Amino acid sequence: MENWGQADLSDKTRSGRPVTESDHLHQDRVKKLIHRNHRIEQKETAVALGISKERVGHIIGVLGFRKVCARWVLRMLSDEMKVERVCISQEFLERSKKGGEDFLINIITGDEAWVHHYDPANKRQSMEYRHKETPQPKKFKTQASAGKVMLTVFWNLERVALADFLEKETTINSQHYIETLTALKRRIKWVRKRNETLLQHDNARPHTSAATRDAIQRLDFSVPPHPPYSPDLAQSDFHLLPKLKEYLKGQHFSCDEELKSAMRKWFQKQNTDFLKDGFQKLVQHWQKCIEVHGDFVKNNYATLKINDVGIFLFLFH
Repeated sequence: MENWGQADLSDKTRSGRPVTESDHLHQDRVKKLIHRNHRIEQKETAVALGISKERVGHIIGVLGFRKVCARWVLRMLSDEMKVERVCISQEFLERSKKGGEDFLINIITGDEAWVHHYDPANKRQSMEYRHKETPQPKKFKTQASAGKVMLTVFWNLERVALADFLEKETTINSQHYIETLTALKRRIKWVRKRNETLLQHDNARPHTSAATRDAIQRLDFSVPPHPPYSPDLAQSDFHLLPKLKEYLKGQHFSCDEELKSAMRKWFQKQNTDFLKDGFQKLVQHWQKCIEVHGDFVKNNYATLKINDVGIFLFLFH
């Protein structure tokens, strides 16, 4: 009787035609076809080489190829934009390495975004347990409600410093932006005393008007450069606001005040670990931006609206 404890499990030699479809010759041919047409189908490759579709799939895996979809980005960055993104990322990354959390804790970041009374939940959020014999639930396609509120929020490593809402029948202009910065300045003095505040914001008209520049000087803000079209370098865009909107998805709010109350409560619930995580991701994005030579850093920011406005505030002793 055979001793199972010492059984030989290795393949035995056997008669028959050896497998040659995966040899280096076929690998080179598959590679050439892929380089010639990156969208070629496995079936086309199999017909061209006279081998099975399954064998083509195996060769593609051996060669390390995979078929991926293009990623939506906000804008095609020019070489000058990429260089600017790298330079700014290098500057702030060096400061964060030298100062560590003492540097990051001096940063207050903010953003402006529309929040709807009703934003339908996505398919993943609608997943639920069902018995295998139960019919699969249906989800009807719906649009976000027309009712919405413009939110302006500023936050740092420790807390959400300010949440402001645009009144009805008004727009974000220089006067409103100046009022928001003035309120933020008072909040900063009350929470933490700083001798200098370094304000970084984008090139939107309310941020660059003569009146805004005068107000910035009066409030003792300094304005460093910030790369345009860079939501991947704004932790509000890739961390705070996406989480807020994810929480609000699927909920119905009957009026502006009800929606504002829900947002305030959500901000109050966010602990320090959640806020710190956003800043740690920002440092990682600086590093990644340098590694990809100024190209966009992959994240969920691609789902944001192109007219969302990003604002940074850097505070120093």
